[in-house]
Amino acid sequence: MIHALIAAGVHHVTHLRELLTMLAATRWEEIDPLFHARVMLHGNGPFAESLEKRLRSQRAVPRQVRNIRALGMQLRQWSPQLLIFADWGSHLAGTLLESQGELLHCGTAVMALGPEGDEEAMIALDAGVNVYVGTPASEALVLAQASALLRHGHSWEQAVIDIPGILRVDPESRRVYIFDQELDLTKRLFRLFHYMAQQSERAFSPMEIAQHLTMSQRQIQQNTVAAQIHRLRKRLEEVGASSWLQTVHGFGYRLSIPRAK
Repeated sequence: MIHALIAAGVHHVTHLRELLTMLAATRWEEIDPLFHARVMLHGNGPFAESLEKRLRSQRAVPRQVRNIRALGMQLRQWSPQLLIFADWGSHLAGTLLESQGELLHCGTAVMALGPEGDEEAMIALDAGVNVYVGTPASEALVLAQASALLRHGHSWEQAVIDIPGILRVDPESRRVYIFDQELDLTKRLFRLFHYMAQQSERAFSPMEIAQHLTMSQRQIQQNTVAAQIHRLRKRLEEVGASSWLQTVHGFGYRLSIPRAK
């Protein structure tokens, strides 16, 4: 009897371990903050090109900054979550300082890779860089720093969304206005709506939604995600915007915000 119980216990532990391994393999990409993250990359040379490929392999969405003088305009047009200067130099400080308004509006975090030494690092940090990495640095280290910055910085949380007459999201007051009507949301639903509204038209998986509902890597059940989506849709109905929140069959959900005329 005892041997049978021990054997059954070992079987269950083995089964649980295999299940956890399978879940880790299939879900980690959606827990990783780089998954589907929009990353703007500035830099020339082999390292920048190689870094762009590695970002794509992590399922990020990188885009090269071709004209650094038009950085502010490019930030407004694309609203990246992360901006990486792959070969930082002090000549870039002025442009970065001039773009602080757009960076704050878009909630974009900034990383710079540049020469070792306090002087260059201080210039970069004073210009608005969040993380400075001395070079040479491995791609693995850069990706780890990028993930940590996206995970812990939550820079997107500070972004104001303002589409006159259609939508305004003010994170400081935690207020949402749709068609000039205030939308009453719980803290959790506000966070979810704010995050999805910054990436209108993109499809979100339940796993990614779960990450932002919990504000951590702790997982919640998919039926809980469905319940929160249902509550958000009900709130949107109250202000005539129920059609904004759409179900993407077989994948997840999408928030489609109409554009100003």
